[in-house]
Amino acid sequence: MRIWPAIDLYQGKVIRLTRGDYSARTEYADDPLSVASAFKSCGCPRLHVVDLEGAQRGTPRHADILPPLSALDLTIRYGGGLRTPDSIGKVLAMGADFAMVGSLLFASGEMPFDLFRKFGERVIPTIDIKKGQVAVSGWTEKAALGPEEALHRLYRAGFRHCLVTAVERDGTGEGPDLGLYATLRKTVPGMQFTAAGGIRCLEDLQALADLGISDAVVGKALYEGDLKLEDALEVEHQC
Repeated sequence: MRIWPAIDLYQGKVIRLTRGDYSARTEYADDPLSVASAFKSCGCPRLHVVDLEGAQRGTPRHADILPPLSALDLTIRYGGGLRTPDSIGKVLAMGADFAMVGSLLFASGEMPFDLFRKFGERVIPTIDIKKGQVAVSGWTEKAALGPEEALHRLYRAGFRHCLVTAVERDGTGEGPDLGLYATLRKTVPGMQFTAAGGIRCLEDLQALADLGISDAVVGKALYEGDLKLEDALEVEHQC
């Protein structure tokens, strides 16, 4: 299992939302680069960056942070507001190793195929699940496709890895939705998954690893001190 510490950005600050609610923001730091450097000093070689303001407004708002982040020699996933192929290409050119794309995937039936042809595995499809449905546009709207149908379409397009966020667990510390990930693993056995939402402790990471989940995003638990990144990385090395 690979651990991805999360940096969520809003108005230049590191924040966390609760259950995807923009009115329920908690600020943790004013300097995202210092946070990223601290994660690297713990021995983590990768970073999960979400431009929450970009997701809300529909266009990237924090892409300028990518060049200094990439100078830290971290593997970077960046998402939020990537609603056009051009915006994806821009953040990849600015230093992101992978672009996390959600809403754009559901713009048309052909879009996943077009994006895979253009960017290949440098695009990480993201499916945000809220009340059993796929949430888009910064979690404010729902897609026409259900989670299982969306996964099958992504797989047909060529994608073999997908980030799935259990929005109702995100930022709550209630634990990951193990039932959700078990179901999705059975739905598309050939797909690898990144789990996000609610992860709070080493036991949660181990439980996800036992399900065959390849990657996990950890956010609030790190900032609140409930989970130490060094300990999470130990689980990574064991799984």
